[in-house]
Amino acid sequence: MTDPTEPRRIRVGGLDMAVVVDGAGPDLVLLHGGGDGPDGMEALQRMLAPGRRIIAPEQRGHGRTPDAGDLRYAAMAEDTCTLLDALSVASADLVGWSDGGVLALMVARDRPDLVRRVVAIGANVAIDSKPPPLAPAALAEMRSADPAEVPMPMAVETRRRLFAMWLAGPELTLEDLTAIQVPVLFISADRDVITLDHTVAMFRALPQAQLAVIPKAEHDVPRTMPDVVAGLIETFLRA
Repeated sequence: MTDPTEPRRIRVGGLDMAVVVDGAGPDLVLLHGGGDGPDGMEALQRMLAPGRRIIAPEQRGHGRTPDAGDLRYAAMAEDTCTLLDALSVASADLVGWSDGGVLALMVARDRPDLVRRVVAIGANVAIDSKPPPLAPAALAEMRSADPAEVPMPMAVETRRRLFAMWLAGPELTLEDLTAIQVPVLFISADRDVITLDHTVAMFRALPQAQLAVIPKAEHDVPRTMPDVVAGLIETFLRA
């Protein structure tokens, strides 16, 4: 019997993308954070799985998907759209954490036909936004970090490209958000590395959006408080 938790290999452009597809029902796409993989959202996935088909891709250079060299938000968003087309997804709910939240917003901007609703957890837009996504100290720490010394489940060269991508920031602005026509829930931790001012600016760019701030939580809130995050998501998706 096939293990539903083992990833399938789906050809996405020139890339063999690893993706777990499990369950039946309305499609829910889980988009993991940068330097992570679907395992980082495993508890959240279990809580959201009943009654849904879960689609959990591993982005280029992450997990079991090879590094294609071109590590940019735009490339990963395009990969995600191509994957959903390959899986004949008519319309899905997108739940993304950190970089995955950025990708969810980009897919909603670029391919609204694929998206019903978006949940963006600890996400951000362009690095030069006002207010900025990172506090000056956090940005300085990222700039001075040696990616080779940061423990992540990927090759050192991929880590270097990932840090370069973070410092360049997403190809997504506050103005771009106004093009998103689907319902969006922004979730932030009150101690998130993404500043609350930045998250509030994203929220205000979308008059129909919702915002939830989780107290006593940090950027890894989907790992540390999956029950709280899942409850917020369920309430939003069922409204």
